[in-house]
Amino acid sequence: MKLTEVADMIREAKAQPVETWPGYDFARIPFAVYDDNDVVYIDHPNPPEVRPQTLMAATSVDINGVDTATIPLYLCTSPEAVLPIIYHEGFHVFQQTAFEKVPADMFTAMSYYPELDGDYRALCRLETDVLRREDWPVTRRLETLAALVALRRQRLPHDSLLNYERFLERNESTASYVEQKSRQKLFNINPQLQEVGHGWTRFYQVGAAVAWMLDEILPGWTSQVEQGQAISDILTDTWPNAEVDLKALDYERLLLEEQAAIAQTRQKLDAEIDAMQRDGLLRLRYPSSGQVFRGFHPSSMVSLGDGRILHRDHFNLVLPNRGKVALSGVPVIDHVTQRELQFASVPVTLDGEILSAKTDKVEIHLSGVTQAEDGVYQL
Repeated sequence: MKLTEVADMIREAKAQPVETWPGYDFARIPFAVYDDNDVVYIDHPNPPEVRPQTLMAATSVDINGVDTATIPLYLCTSPEAVLPIIYHEGFHVFQQTAFEKVPADMFTAMSYYPELDGDYRALCRLETDVLRREDWPVTRRLETLAALVALRRQRLPHDSLLNYERFLERNESTASYVEQKSRQKLFNINPQLQEVGHGWTRFYQVGAAVAWMLDEILPGWTSQVEQGQAISDILTDTWPNAEVDLKALDYERLLLEEQAAIAQTRQKLDAEIDAMQRDGLLRLRYPSSGQVFRGFHPSSMVSLGDGRILHRDHFNLVLPNRGKVALSGVPVIDHVTQRELQFASVPVTLDGEILSAKTDKVEIHLSGVTQAEDGVYQL
């Protein structure tokens, strides 16, 4: 599809919006649809003349002082693909003013996320299994989930993680619920809980599935979320003494399966990291303060659980007014706690304080750079 076609589709949708969340006025949301070269703005009161550096994903970003839903063209393959996602991303703009702010150290938490913890992963699988138990009443499923959530939260190994999970449920679970509601109303397609696994993207679907059940038994739950609660908070507050029989849910079998899968994953990760380090690393230390924007594919990232995230396919780091690092098809470690990128070395040029590199997979252009040591550069 062309940018202009998608822009027209958004304008038509805004002219006849469907209701998905109390108070969410989709028709008032400004949008930016973009590709690698151009941007088309819809209902933005002050569009910039220069393409913003922060256009890296489908999300909500501040463009010239206005929270704006941003839509990359590669996601726009059909009306069935475009319309639900614009309701999702537009909802992130609505959240900026309608939702009470809850602090979350997002990338630190991502770097400690326990996706290589067998107990945590087994509990995640049980939550999905319970959500699928349509032979159980809704209240039984939700009460069981409350008990599982309490156990899973006990497995969180770092202080940043609880607020991170709460942030994901408040932001992404609710936006996914809005997306699913718009898809149902516009195309008569009901939500289906997919195999979501244990990674942090599970919160998109799992939280949305819980939201649909809250609709049935707890009118006004959306107000609780706007006022600061996460979806799991609502469960644990409603059933504070909930208990679960893990043996009856076949927890031990799931745990053994997850432990075996983790052992295989660790072998692959070690091999990938060894290959990346074999001929030396290029290390870029980025500032501990100021704005830093990251673009990545959630499906190709792995939290190593020790302050590092391995991005296997695509990663961008953008520092406004300083430049960017863009990598495609090469693994990179974002050592969040040390504020350092690490990837296989490529030829670079340091001209004054301008660091640059250009290969078919790596592009670097950064200002204010000094060389700390061989292969190590400091912004």
